[in-house]
Amino acid sequence: MITKKQKRAIELMFEGNLSQTQISTELKIHPTTLSRWKRDEEFVEAMRTFTDGVIARSTPKAMSTMVRLLSAKSELVRYNAAKDLLDRAGFMPTVKQDVTATVGPVQITDDIPTGSDEDG
Repeated sequence: MITKKQKRAIELMFEGNLSQTQISTELKIHPTTLSRWKRDEEFVEAMRTFTDGVIARSTPKAMSTMVRLLSAKSELVRYNAAKDLLDRAGFMPTVKQDVTATVGPVQITDDIPTGSDEDG
């Protein structure tokens, strides 16, 4: 379980406008403490959970923005919005893949199968 200070550190780091030193000062901790927290598995998992929550809460607004952009004046903006929505819906174009195969020597013989069985 993370502490209240660790939770606040995650919030401040997510905002992205403060340096590690500024975050440490605000939390009244040494900068190396924050560095140590960033390597702690429990802290990293809490950061991941926080980020997932922010993204989940932002998804409806983001989708609404993309749908509104389908009516933008710029053809390029409309195209990019449509392409992004279709890609996310699973309508991505086929990705070209290079396939390289090595084939052993081919043996050509004069024997041509007749398709008939002489025994029977």
